[in-house]
Amino acid sequence: MAVGASLWGLYNQTGEFGIHLTKAGTIGCQYNYRGLRWLPGSPVFPRARASGLPVADWQNVILVNMLGRRFYDETAEQFTANNAGTIKPYVQGSYLNAKTIQYAPNNFINAALAGISDGKNGGGPIWAIFDADAVARQRWNPTPPNVDVAAGFFFTADSLRELAAKIVMRYQRVPMPPENLEATVARYNSFVETGKDSDFGKPSPKYKIAKPPFYAGWATPVVHDTRAGLRINAKCQVQDLNGQVIAGLYCGGESAGGFSQHGLARAICQGYIAANSAVLEKAI
Repeated sequence: MAVGASLWGLYNQTGEFGIHLTKAGTIGCQYNYRGLRWLPGSPVFPRARASGLPVADWQNVILVNMLGRRFYDETAEQFTANNAGTIKPYVQGSYLNAKTIQYAPNNFINAALAGISDGKNGGGPIWAIFDADAVARQRWNPTPPNVDVAAGFFFTADSLRELAAKIVMRYQRVPMPPENLEATVARYNSFVETGKDSDFGKPSPKYKIAKPPFYAGWATPVVHDTRAGLRINAKCQVQDLNGQVIAGLYCGGESAGGFSQHGLARAICQGYIAANSAVLEKAI
């Protein structure tokens, strides 16, 4: 943008719910994408810093916002996307298809990103709270390099009050009130006793959070695809706000906006186009 390049595809980033943001797949690490983990030995592991703890059963944790309060059913998925096959039976071209739509919205991401009434956007980090029994059930090893303690993405303490006080890191813009976390866990434990989550409808809450040590692992939603980026033409040349080519500047992959394909296919194809275009431009 500093050299006049235009951004493109911003709506693609915000308009395709369930695709561009995802619920964390692992906890306790910054890069918690659900379909990929970086393990020690990987060339990029020094940047990732931790592999994360994969969550097999969300009954083993509760999720709280920056103020230490639950906000949704932890077992729920992210946004309900408009995926193929959700209308059954589907008849091509028939207006009657609308009658068979199964509408069951899931707003986990909305709830996770909701503000905390302090006049600022967003509710801050999401933390997975669990205890020693959950560690045993999940067969986790909650120590580095599985979790990122040094950068503040994982905390442990012998009490919930101490745990809340320890959660200090650059993205936690306000301290977590210890009394909030204690009250949240106490209320959740009462749901386990009754078998009913009266707040968010978590199906038959199974496990109390009661055995120390207690843990808090980063579980903030993660960006899945980047669909907003620089505006390019068919030659992968970057364009300015008037649609004019910026000479010598090319872009491909997920740094280019307005294209919904993602992953290596996009990067390789657009990289090939950009490279060929650059060679031809230099030859001219």
